Amino acid sequence: MQLALRASHFVDPATFELKRDVLLLIEGGRIVEVIEKGEVSGGLTGLAENTLDFEAALVMPGFVNAHAHLDLSHMHRQIPRGLSFDEWIDAVIAGRQVPGEQVRNALEQACDRLIASGTTSVIDISTDGASHAAMLEHNLSGVVALEVLGLDPAKADARMEHADAILRKIEGEDKFIVGAANNQPVQIGFSPHAPYSTSAELYLNVFGRCVGEGRVCTTHVAETLDEQQFFRIAEGPLRDFCDRLGIPMGGFTGWDESPITTMLWEWFAPWLKTETETGNPQLVLVHCNYPQGQDLDHLKRFKPTVVWCPRSHAYFGHEEWPLADMLAAGVNLCLGTDSLASNDDLDMLGEIRAAKRAQPQADLTTLFKAATINGRKVLNLGADIADLCVFGLPLGVGADASLDRILGALLIQGAPVFATICRGHVAARAL
Repeated sequence: MQLALRASHFVDPATFELKRDVLLLIEGGRIVEVIEKGEVSGGLTGLAENTLDFEAALVMPGFVNAHAHLDLSHMHRQIPRGLSFDEWIDAVIAGRQVPGEQVRNALEQACDRLIASGTTSVIDISTDGASHAAMLEHNLSGVVALEVLGLDPAKADARMEHADAILRKIEGEDKFIVGAANNQPVQIGFSPHAPYSTSAELYLNVFGRCVGEGRVCTTHVAETLDEQQFFRIAEGPLRDFCDRLGIPMGGFTGWDESPITTMLWEWFAPWLKTETETGNPQLVLVHCNYPQGQDLDHLKRFKPTVVWCPRSHAYFGHEEWPLADMLAAGVNLCLGTDSLASNDDLDMLGEIRAAKRAQPQADLTTLFKAATINGRKVLNLGADIADLCVFGLPLGVGADASLDRILGALLIQGAPVFATICRGHVAARAL
């Protein structure tokens, strides 16, 4: 047996129900047996190659950070607050002009931060695929989504060819088999950047590839009201931004519709499953801060994954995030940290805390699911995958406390991360 883990409290990844006095037996990166209230004569010695025995601890599914930009980690606290969105983009573009070693070092440190705070999987947006090796080295699983952008439809093929060259370098020229991406600890996906930076031709090229090859497709959408204006009529601050930087727009004059509706109904609908319980979790829409018109109807029809980044949302001073509307639409709700260019850290517990602070009426279990098991749906990870986080039990929480009581205490009081377990491997351990 690979690992035997005993703890006083365990949140089952399949049901998200609380179990007590549990012994987990892990082999081949999977939980092969869960023994409740079982006594082990002589302790755990001899049960497995590695053992962890915690008298008072909460074992729960590892956090899934559904949206990050790890290659912006070197910009931590380097961009002043209070900038408009286009000014912030300017600062990010300028911030990328640093030595590659500085970017790589910060990326490595970001992976350390993720593991130390109980994150086991990440959906990372990457310009060059560099996070793939770093995530593997740190035993993180997830997706490295190669970013593609460009408003000029005439350049769509060239943009895709550039991303393909990176993909082949990572996966190998002759090794890829359709559907094989889902079997890799760190998958390669694609990320058409956003409707204000990416042509319809490029979006269609990317999404068709993702569907055909079983890859995750993630994109920013409906992030700002300026984006809505630009996408509808090709005017406003983002148009001025493109003109100022000389970005070729290929005659773009606007779509006269919201980006969410255009994307789901006009562009992607032929590939998407409709009115199903499972929906389309591998289509990951990030932010969705400003749904308009028929957007919510289409989100309900197709049920993609929607990612809320609470602290980044607050950083930009957006209106209240439409949580109730998203839950009513039945989307696969996930949480993400966004980048360290708009966040103070990569701690997913901090995102849940910020979400609860912003919307006190939000159900705590719903938020914890959004930060854990809902992300597994995107990555096609079964409930038996041994991606786990072990928290010390918050002070004052009795052995018979409800799950809601324990999670609430975890948010209010905090608790140390005793261990982070990725595919059965103890990636980080505090004790």
